[in-house]
Amino acid sequence: MFKLTKKQIIQISTVMIILAFVLSRFSNLQSLAVALMLGTTLIAGTPIFKKAWSALRYKIIGIDALVSIAVIGALFIGEYWEAAAVTYLFMLGDYLESRTIDKTRESIKALLDLAPKQSVVIRDGVEMTIPADEVLINDTVIVRSGEKIAVDGTVLKGTASVNQASITGESLPVQKEEGNEVYSGTMLETGYLLIRADKVGEDTTFAKILQLVEDAQDSKAKTQKFMERFARYYTPFVVVLAIVMYLITRDVELALTIIVIACPGALVISTPVSIVAGIGSGAKHGVLFKGGES
Repeated sequence: MFKLTKKQIIQISTVMIILAFVLSRFSNLQSLAVALMLGTTLIAGTPIFKKAWSALRYKIIGIDALVSIAVIGALFIGEYWEAAAVTYLFMLGDYLESRTIDKTRESIKALLDLAPKQSVVIRDGVEMTIPADEVLINDTVIVRSGEKIAVDGTVLKGTASVNQASITGESLPVQKEEGNEVYSGTMLETGYLLIRADKVGEDTTFAKILQLVEDAQDSKAKTQKFMERFARYYTPFVVVLAIVMYLITRDVELALTIIVIACPGALVISTPVSIVAGIGSGAKHGVLFKGGES
């Protein structure tokens, strides 16, 4: 069965909602405008309705459920434009969040590309090339001009100019000689070094930086935690408020209007999007955030 991607849903919905808005300006084209609004609601709303139904099966009433109820209410009272706008904007926010996360992953991938893939070591007097993750502590590593250093270690012999920008942010190469420390992920620009491997694999400074960037995406700020709690309690509150309003006024349209105007989709989506965008952009420009709260 053919399934639309988020990007395709947004593209189709954007065209339809713009056409609906333009056609609604002409009195003789109102029926066509309404049809386009209903089409937008169906296309943009289907993923939302599915999420709401899945959550309800686990007795979770979240923002997706509130949006679904609001859309049904808007259609019931004839507010077709509201139904289309609510589903479209909610899906747009979801799509932008996905794009942001993808960009963050690309930034992390760019950092991973800086990690050396191979290393030259001396074992039993023989020089051999092995994968960087197979280097052992106390191995003697050879690094020549134009090669990346694969371990954190101490220089045993040689002198070289090393570009440490990926670790320390220093714009100029640093001169290294016997007894100096060197870091994984840095580039030897000129010279020749024999290095004793002190830290290898996941214990290197570079590997820990990569792990910090990845963990930072899962580290939620207080604002984000609050918004998640807010969403969990806000939806049942709005539904109960609408029911109470109906019992008091016996006005179905008023009760449904309360639900329609109470959708805080943008409010709930804004925090995670901002945090993930900040972390991803920071990583791309060499600034590492420890987490959402930072």
